[in-house]
Amino acid sequence: MHEYSIAQHIATILSEVAREHGKPVQAATVTVGPMSMIVPELLHEAWVAVTQGSPLEGSELHIEHVPICARCQDCGHHTESFTPFIKCEACGSLRLKLASGHELQVINADLEDSEAVPDES
Repeated sequence: MHEYSIAQHIATILSEVAREHGKPVQAATVTVGPMSMIVPELLHEAWVAVTQGSPLEGSELHIEHVPICARCQDCGHHTESFTPFIKCEACGSLRLKLASGHELQVINADLEDSEAVPDES
């Protein structure tokens, strides 16, 4: 389950953010694209396990789903989907250029007694 190592990496990032600002993290948001092969439920379970007994224990991990966006290199059609696809829905070409869908990024952290703070990672 690679979600566990991903949760550990997110915890490392958020621990650094908390240290830099001198405030505990209450919640964080990550973006996840379908091509990242992350199972959100498993990432949530891993988050609870990884943060247990740490300053991040009890913090919430919010996941925002980012769609796959691709442009057909033959007809120029733009396609957006939350599930993987392999051909252009307009012309059937297999020549697609992926613009998004692989994302896995910490986009913000909510600190105690503060507004959301963008992460610089």
